[in-house]
Amino acid sequence: MPRIVAILVILSLASQSLRAQFHVPVFPDLEDDALIEAVATSYKPSVVLSYSDARDTLYSTIDARNDTLYCVYTGFGIYLPPGNDPSDAAYQNGFGINAEHTYPRSKGTESTRPKADMHHIFPTRVDVNAARGSFPFQEVPDNQTDTWFYLDQQQSSTPSSNMIDLYSELGAMTFEPVESHKGDVARAMFYVYTVYRSETDAADPIFFESQRTTLCEWNAQDPIDAREFERTYKIADHQGGTQNPFILDCTLATRTYCGDVTPPCVPTAIEERELNTSMDLSVSPNPTSGQLHLDYHLPTGGEVNIECFDLNGRVLFSESQGFQKAGTQKIYYDVEKYTNTSGWLFFRIKLESPTGQLIDTIAFIYNKD
Repeated sequence: MPRIVAILVILSLASQSLRAQFHVPVFPDLEDDALIEAVATSYKPSVVLSYSDARDTLYSTIDARNDTLYCVYTGFGIYLPPGNDPSDAAYQNGFGINAEHTYPRSKGTESTRPKADMHHIFPTRVDVNAARGSFPFQEVPDNQTDTWFYLDQQQSSTPSSNMIDLYSELGAMTFEPVESHKGDVARAMFYVYTVYRSETDAADPIFFESQRTTLCEWNAQDPIDAREFERTYKIADHQGGTQNPFILDCTLATRTYCGDVTPPCVPTAIEERELNTSMDLSVSPNPTSGQLHLDYHLPTGGEVNIECFDLNGRVLFSESQGFQKAGTQKIYYDVEKYTNTSGWLFFRIKLESPTGQLIDTIAFIYNKD
């Protein structure tokens, strides 16, 4: 696991149901070159999958939603039949989806580890991937856009004002992703440039700097959301437990590359932005010496998964509860079976229902006898 000190931000000191703020500070006492060096050392994954396995894992486990894989640049979707090879099913003989290396392979990510590092690989339409190529990311003025991409379409004319934000744009040797993916792009680029600096500088020492200001602006305009936070932890399960630190700590971009472009963020709870309904989580007793009850209320029926993790993001256990009906649920746990270290722990419950996904988290204290 990365050598980081995680801090729980308490939203309500009066509540026994302490709510975790998904902001994990990354070397808060370091800055500038010392910070970049510490991040590069601690967050470079010790292991990655083969590129073929990484692509299959991304498609089938990380990014697919209800067996459908979506292009991050256009929203175009491909159904992945269960049991089929994910990459073949997605590729559709060149008319479907393949893997986009956000930091291009020709710019320093061709060697084994960065090529297969899933923190900067996303599913994209084959033709849009080819159109972007190795072009840098930039804002493309609408009147200078050569091609607009949306779903399975492309056009040379400017879209209507109520649809324009759903399109990605190709300009003269520059590419602008759809608005909702700009922050994801920025944080993937920061990550690669930090942990694989020697490779990227050897390939093109000005590529990152040429787009740094734009990436900093996108990072601020499109903040981290629950799906992105969850994604980096899913990837970490396959890459030696290392997450993308620029997703963990929203202040990291300003403290490394963006101090002259954007002010530091104010960390906010992802759940507070994403959830319209909480699951009224409670843990009793809290603090606990090991044996406790977890209570939660489902606003609708659906598939439920419960995960317990520590302050460093290490998953102690993850259990599927299968389908559960709407209403209050109570589950008994003996925490001492999963850890022998006292401190803050977290329960995270994910509900997948026909109306969408709901994620809620609660913190509690485990005091080992």
